[in-house]
Amino acid sequence: MNGRIAMAVAFGGALGALARFYLSGILPVYRDLPVGTLLVNSIASLILGYLYGLLFWGFDVPSDWRAFFGTGFCGALSTFSTFSYETFSLLREREYLTATLNVLANVIITISLVFMGFMLARR
Repeated sequence: MNGRIAMAVAFGGALGALARFYLSGILPVYRDLPVGTLLVNSIASLILGYLYGLLFWGFDVPSDWRAFFGTGFCGALSTFSTFSYETFSLLREREYLTATLNVLANVIITISLVFMGFMLARR
């Protein structure tokens, strides 16, 4: 990996981590559902879908920008570990319905947003 790509990942990661810190705190927990985590995972999924769509539809996205947005920013913005921990905590607290809703919401919404971003890139 060259230094320019590494710097793009590092800078994107720093901005993504800050964005996650601020965005995940915007929305309060709603009926025990951790919607802040859902928000950051959703935003990252939409951006990644759009980036992938640009590449798929033949747009030339420079490798340092792909590294900045894909690996750096979106990698730091989204958080599978927090999603997993929050779901585990809900299960430990015997909040089975809420845990199931959390899993379904994160999986269905984020995959849908990747698709939406992918399709938006066609325009």
